[in-house]
Amino acid sequence: MYMKLSRQRYSELYGPTEGDKIRLADTNLYIKIEKDLITKGDELVFGAGKSARDGLGLLPTSREEDSMDLVITNAIIIDPSIGIVKADIGIKNGIIIGIGHAGNPFIMNGVDFVVGSSTEIISGEGLIATPGFIDSHVHWVAPQQIFDALSAGFTTIIGGGTGPAEGTKATTAVPGSWNLKMMMEALDPFPLNFALTAKGSSGRISMEQVIHSGASGFKIHEDWGAMPSVIDETLTVADEYDVQVTIHTDTSNESGYLEDTLNAIGGRTIHAYHVEGAGGGHAPDIIRISGEPNVLPSSTNPTKPFTIHTYDEHLEMLMAVHHLNPKVPEDIAYAESRIRAETMAAEDYLHDIGAISMMSSDSQAMGRVGETGIRTFQLAHKMKELNLINIDDNFRVLRYISKITINPAITHGISDYVGSLLPGRVADIVLWDPRFFPVKPYMIIKGGAIAWAIMGETNASVAYAQPLLYKPMFGYYSAPMVSFFFTSQEGVKEASKVVKRSVLPVKNTRKLGKKDMKYNSTLPKIEVDPDSYEVKIDGIIPKVPPAVKLPLTQLYFMF
Repeated sequence: MYMKLSRQRYSELYGPTEGDKIRLADTNLYIKIEKDLITKGDELVFGAGKSARDGLGLLPTSREEDSMDLVITNAIIIDPSIGIVKADIGIKNGIIIGIGHAGNPFIMNGVDFVVGSSTEIISGEGLIATPGFIDSHVHWVAPQQIFDALSAGFTTIIGGGTGPAEGTKATTAVPGSWNLKMMMEALDPFPLNFALTAKGSSGRISMEQVIHSGASGFKIHEDWGAMPSVIDETLTVADEYDVQVTIHTDTSNESGYLEDTLNAIGGRTIHAYHVEGAGGGHAPDIIRISGEPNVLPSSTNPTKPFTIHTYDEHLEMLMAVHHLNPKVPEDIAYAESRIRAETMAAEDYLHDIGAISMMSSDSQAMGRVGETGIRTFQLAHKMKELNLINIDDNFRVLRYISKITINPAITHGISDYVGSLLPGRVADIVLWDPRFFPVKPYMIIKGGAIAWAIMGETNASVAYAQPLLYKPMFGYYSAPMVSFFFTSQEGVKEASKVVKRSVLPVKNTRKLGKKDMKYNSTLPKIEVDPDSYEVKIDGIIPKVPPAVKLPLTQLYFMF
């Protein structure tokens, strides 16, 4: 005998199902569930009188090794490698085992992984599950950035620095092995995955030393020198050791123009930071680098989306970050050369067509570590509103979430571990109430353990008595068990002597191209007028006015 339920009633009991649409917070984006992987009538639900009980959805005779450690039930998955589906998520030993149907195969149909007496359950009904976000451009100015990153859904951070030194406030490079080991030890207690980038140089010896000490790649920055000789030698060493190179090019064109930088790169793989140029890079046409097949381009969040206030905010920001003197006319001229409304507008369009593949923060160095997810989806909202290209909401959402999940993972050689919810990946999972996506996550699961979550007054009789605040959970205090350092293959052994957590090698970074960027592999022809700064993309100047009003703003931060 079967019971027939209305869609509304089914959603109330088990969460939305195939064909249902869910609005993302107060944006104009509505995702549609493409497929429900859970067998109807055999849903696993925890609670009094529900199905996740001994002999029902729970198999009492299962051995620990045969059943999951953790199952998230009935979640709405948004993942660029999987799509937008409804499923249970099975986790064992901190690794995702399956996306499908959890339960007791003796009495339930279509079970993909077993729930036993050793299984914990998180009820995901009505919640969105995404991979933990990845920030690929972090200046380690202050350790407190970690709390803001966790509270924004980030579980992996790639970058460099040593604290509020001038070098770190400007560049994401850890200089030398001693500083690298100090930063590894300092970051080890925190429940995020980390990859540290070292300083690119024209000197091979120092770069080889820091690679063997555990750097995951190199950063070339104009404040340390981004000359063609530095670019060439850094990429040569990177090719030999299979690590990624990130670059902030020469704004003042002192040692060459964009063409000279491209010649020095010589068709080799490179991750180009803040390709619009306000964050730094050849003025006024660094944005053209987004059309190169070997370049993996990213933006930093202050210019995204382009609004009526974006241009004005950047001058003082730039002066502060790059140690410029407002009393020196040349310093002011340098700063002004980097700020162009025309390229900011074009950057919005390039993101929407999938020509800029990643988004990142540039934390405390012309960027906000807790706003990358917000600004990514504010931009998606704005571009849907402008309707310059014809794509459906599911495709647009997957395009934009790829920029902060799988694409930075691919770029930095860690996609076998993080960046998606595919089986075999680390169980870094963020749960969201759709009403708050992507502003305030509900729960951060790190390596299969709850590390950070909204929690109420801990002297209350229930978990969610006011005030509700983000607080560290038990997984936070087991960071070495649930988190990883990513290093060069040669650096694994040395890094393992410094940290308590497992160390994993980056790999397959040197043969990448724009073609490898999921949902973001477009290669347009980009032209910049050197006088007016107008940007033509495939021969057209896209009309992208500054936004006057955006979603995901004050409404979510009133208290």
